Amino acid sequence: MNILQRYVSGEVLRAFLLSLLTMTTIFVLFMVAAEAMRSRLLSPQDIAHLIPYVIPSTLPYTMPVSLLFAVTVVYGRIAGDNEIIAVKSAGLSVMTVIWPTLFLAMILCGFLLHVSRGWIPRSAHNAKLVLFKDLEDTFYKFLKRDREFNNPNWPFLIKVRDVEGKIMKDATFNKRAKNKDNSDTYSATIFAKRAQLDFDDKEKMVRVHLDQAEFQNYGKDDDVAIINGNILEIPIPQDRQFAMEKSIQEYPNEEIEQELIKARRKIATDRKQQAITVGFQFATGRLDDVKWAEVQRAFIEHTYWQSRVDQFETEKQLRTSMAFGSLLFVILGAPVGILFAKRDFLSAFISCFVPIITLYYPLMLFGVNLGKEGSMEPARALWIGNLVLAMLSVWVYPKIIRH
Repeated sequence: MNILQRYVSGEVLRAFLLSLLTMTTIFVLFMVAAEAMRSRLLSPQDIAHLIPYVIPSTLPYTMPVSLLFAVTVVYGRIAGDNEIIAVKSAGLSVMTVIWPTLFLAMILCGFLLHVSRGWIPRSAHNAKLVLFKDLEDTFYKFLKRDREFNNPNWPFLIKVRDVEGKIMKDATFNKRAKNKDNSDTYSATIFAKRAQLDFDDKEKMVRVHLDQAEFQNYGKDDDVAIINGNILEIPIPQDRQFAMEKSIQEYPNEEIEQELIKARRKIATDRKQQAITVGFQFATGRLDDVKWAEVQRAFIEHTYWQSRVDQFETEKQLRTSMAFGSLLFVILGAPVGILFAKRDFLSAFISCFVPIITLYYPLMLFGVNLGKEGSMEPARALWIGNLVLAMLSVWVYPKIIRH
């Protein structure tokens, strides 16, 4: 690599790192602020713990745009300083100064693809664990925010006047019940001047320590027991209120492959087994033995597992497509920067970024919807945007070769 190529690569890398740092900072602050405003559960300590896990999730969006900004600014400047003309006057192709940047973009593309397959989804899941890993702490966060805890799967509706630390003031516990018409009601109410919860994860039990408690039972059965007059035991239901279930975006690629194998096995076997069983029953005239509920269940589960396959395949293709898109951003941005050499540097960036905002990302979202709905194979749907960028690049490059 000669001096000019090293110079161009260094300038692009320097501009890229500065742009990446700036955009990542803005992105992270925006994401954390949006989450804090949405949930109203984040304390300053939570935010400090959350930021290191949020940063990786921004890379698929900040890296391509930072690369685009770097190449348009750098190539626009060197073209404006007539360095491109000097290169061509020396009998060299303009591609001489573009190839080093393309090589750098390939390295960054490979890096982004690698982290998108493992590190980024794990960081996204760890960010959730930072907020909700402690069941007791999460419970108090909701209670402080809403002044009540109203989960239909929990046996009690809990309301408080205020929460100081872990002390609930003027707490009310309403025991859920059902009327004969299956409508909701309450069978008992407990009033406490102060109350404190103790979560026992091993026994899956919440023990409420009551102070100055009053008890009212509206039902015929005493279905609420107060131990020693001041301890109420509430079983923790096995629901998903605080479960750390992964979203599809939080699965590393190796886990996605495992889930795809599992889902495809279900699709291949379950409905066929039901069809064979029902077929034998029809053939032998045992129509009364046909379990139509099981047939319906197999049909519903087949739809569910097919949807899982579509969603996992879409996520897998999205990661590859967005990583490769960063390379196309450079392939398109470098010649546009050269063409806009006589104008201000931001014009070149905006001229590239506007088509990306109006075409590339909408096409990417359109492809995600098509893939998840099963309307189109994700391997095709998620590459429409990249195909558009490639076509624009093919249209632009002849212009700079004769520039």
